[in-house]
Amino acid sequence: MLRVVFDTSVYIAAFITHGIPKQVLERARGRNKKIQLLASVEIMNELGQKLREKFFWPERRIKETIKAITHIAEIIQPQHSLKVLSDEEDNRILECAVGGNADLIVSRDRHLLTLKKYQNIPIVTAVDLLHSVPASCQEQKGEGGSP
Repeated sequence: MLRVVFDTSVYIAAFITHGIPKQVLERARGRNKKIQLLASVEIMNELGQKLREKFFWPERRIKETIKAITHIAEIIQPQHSLKVLSDEEDNRILECAVGGNADLIVSRDRHLLTLKKYQNIPIVTAVDLLHSVPASCQEQKGEGGSP
């Protein structure tokens, strides 16, 4: 199973559209989940703030959404503060990925995507992840797991 950190723009796109980010999020839910989401309190706080301020979601809907994410995500408590990018919110994504030993960061943010990789953690789009998940999961099953 891939350990993945979504930036807030991916969560927002998943909740507002019915496109690829939503399909990717669905792969982190249910019995056949192929993705283990990693999140942090800081990422959830940023998500709530953006849903409130930019999309005018009511507080109840925000709380329900964050609660749903935290039920399927592993909540990471990063041990180190990073100052890699000028946007502090982007640094919180990197901190969560490093602290949670993530396999991937999924983003729509140009600053993160420009990095391409941080500490050997690839930074990809939701489209890239959608295309890579089936192959990655088949490889894991072939490595000593049950058929």
